[in-house]
Amino acid sequence: MLRTGLVVLALSLLLAAPAGAADRYAYAGGCYAVGGLAGAEQVRMQATALGRYLLYRPDGTYVTPTGISASPADWAMGSDGASLNGTPVTITPATGCAEFPEAPLNATGTPSKGATEFGRVGGVIDGHMHWMTYEYFGGRFHCGKPWDPYGITFALPDCAAIEGPTGTAAVFQNFLNYGNPAQPHDTRGYPFLTETKATNLTREGTYWRWVQRAWMAGLRLMVMGVNENRVLCTLQPVKVTDCDEMGTVRRGLDAVRNLQNYVDAQAGGPGKGFFQIVTNPYDARRVINSGRMAVVLEIEISEPFGCRGWSAPSCDKAQIDRELEDLYKRGVRSALLLNKYDNPLTGVRFDSGAQGVLINVGNLASAGSFWSAKTCTGPLRDNPIATADPGLLTGLSGLLGITLPPPPLYPKTPHCNTRGLTDLGAHVVNSMMDRKMIVNPDHMSQAGVDATLSLLEKRGYSGVISPHGWMDPGNWPRLWKLGGLAFPGHSDAAQYVKEWQQYRPKSTPYELGWGFGADLGGLSTQPGKGGLSYPFKSLDGTVTFDRQTTGQRTFDYAAEGVATYGQYADWLADLKRVGGSALADDLWDGAEAYLQMWERADGVPTTACAPRTQGLTKTLKLGVSWTGILRGAGQPQQRDRAWSWCVKGSGNPRAADVAVFGDDGRVALVGSTAQGRRTAGVRVGQRAGGKARIVISGRSAYEVRGGKVRAVGVATKAFARDRSALRKALRDVSAARATQAKPAFVAGANAATAPTGRTLAGSGNPVDDAALTLLCKLIGA
Repeated sequence: MLRTGLVVLALSLLLAAPAGAADRYAYAGGCYAVGGLAGAEQVRMQATALGRYLLYRPDGTYVTPTGISASPADWAMGSDGASLNGTPVTITPATGCAEFPEAPLNATGTPSKGATEFGRVGGVIDGHMHWMTYEYFGGRFHCGKPWDPYGITFALPDCAAIEGPTGTAAVFQNFLNYGNPAQPHDTRGYPFLTETKATNLTREGTYWRWVQRAWMAGLRLMVMGVNENRVLCTLQPVKVTDCDEMGTVRRGLDAVRNLQNYVDAQAGGPGKGFFQIVTNPYDARRVINSGRMAVVLEIEISEPFGCRGWSAPSCDKAQIDRELEDLYKRGVRSALLLNKYDNPLTGVRFDSGAQGVLINVGNLASAGSFWSAKTCTGPLRDNPIATADPGLLTGLSGLLGITLPPPPLYPKTPHCNTRGLTDLGAHVVNSMMDRKMIVNPDHMSQAGVDATLSLLEKRGYSGVISPHGWMDPGNWPRLWKLGGLAFPGHSDAAQYVKEWQQYRPKSTPYELGWGFGADLGGLSTQPGKGGLSYPFKSLDGTVTFDRQTTGQRTFDYAAEGVATYGQYADWLADLKRVGGSALADDLWDGAEAYLQMWERADGVPTTACAPRTQGLTKTLKLGVSWTGILRGAGQPQQRDRAWSWCVKGSGNPRAADVAVFGDDGRVALVGSTAQGRRTAGVRVGQRAGGKARIVISGRSAYEVRGGKVRAVGVATKAFARDRSALRKALRDVSAARATQAKPAFVAGANAATAPTGRTLAGSGNPVDDAALTLLCKLIGA
């Protein structure tokens, strides 16, 4: 009886502490009875942040620090896991709790991981996405947030408070969404979400669970840019923050870290969520190989570092240096030099059509003048400028509170901005290279792009990306030759596949990967419907998806396209359906291509082939970490557990020097298949009779095949003790390959006939002069 009682007691203690009494994060999402709090006999412990919880009752009310309430209020759990707000409690598993409202993923399966933290990664890159859009335009323009501590009902609210009871009060939002500033519409949020659509630019489309769904489909790297537009912000009648662009950037950078903590809290503790912010390519590789998504922080604003005014700059080098260093300390590793307006750093790539008329007047407000254009003399160009009605210009300038100068008379198309990269802009580009950051020349004028790429070429700098179609694609070959990345933004699947076929080079000197730039949250329409059928598989085949549901809303990509970021899972599958396995492979290589680009920007060399005469371990040192090997030996041609590098004049064009890593990420064995390489007096290529075999002598080993030594290796003392592991490692050496010839850049078959001067990204819904005129009247009134 005593033994039975002890067993029961032990089991009850285990149940009372699901992950150890001190693990205050482990209760997230569980059903518990909280002893010591009235009304907490059956509560869902819903995390609001790391170590903080709502206590959600079956009747939909909450146990709060002030009693039972219909309004939520959270509790802070003590570090010992046995107190809430300092009150001692006992927490034991319970049943019958209510489910806390949340968006399902509508996906089954487990996303793939890497075999090691240091090996080649697989996964898709979104090179341009805005996750913190709710912060911009004064904080009362965008409706909804990617998350809220109190859950989805607070994150995706009814928008009437911003848009008015029938939506007609949000004239600027309606202008962008419908082309009609007076458009009535449904304002309801969760669980209805009627107006959450691919064409709605101001409703929240990046709720965290929707992004998680895209991660499950294969998204492994996201470049997350914070954006703002001071001039357009001033048009907002109600604001809860100021319109300072750098202020919004700082708030957005803080917000994405808060989101990371929130997602970690839902998963059970720090670092357990599906994504992690990274600041170097090595941590990014670890994160992706752990099966999660790496997030790189970027800025995209029109007045970076507080710089505005073309002829009378409001900044100098000292101010730029202070602001850039502050951004770097906050984790920013990628940046554009502008967004919509000329600034003291560079000229802008124009917007076209009626929307461009509004942006051109904004240029007058920000830069102090209208756009300045000339007729292009070369094949590369900016977008054409629309001619505006003088009365419309007067109305727009009145809205912005600026004096209208004589409107410019633009020359015949094609148009090129006369303004390019300035001395201040060159200073920024060089400073970014000094800090090993990624330069994004999108939105620059053609003259600005050309000058920026020339600076990068002068230093042989690989860290450059054009991820969302906002430069003439005729520039892309220069990026690929540098080792950078370039791809369109987003479009309907059939169009996107055509652009991939048109622009993809046949070969480049570096790893080639493809990607997309969702620009969701950046006032950019999303891809329309495709021919996908349900259910479908993720790109790696590990996860099965059905239509995404949130509340009462079912999002059907086949009928409406990418209504939320969650439909990028569907869109990627549709790309594979239309473009086949070749496109899917390019997309899956996108994250690896970005990481290799970032490594080169960070100083990892792309070394030439090693001389055959040097010793086996001259460059590849036993016991060195994988990051140390990268620094010393340069980027390998093969990246699995065995890494390989080419050898000059080896007599075998695929011969390689090889480092085989142990589980700790350090070199356990150095080997080679190059003629002349030797260990313990045995060299590759010498004759050796007898059958095929592996011979081990102390720490050295060699493989015999076909009467000759095919591979040699030497291991650390600790690794050599495990003969089985040593044999396997030498077989890895024998199987490793490297090529001496570096691939040349070869353009795609259709690139020569590709049209230039076209923006390869959605950039808002069609509007016309009549819609602009109505906007002026409504806001002016």
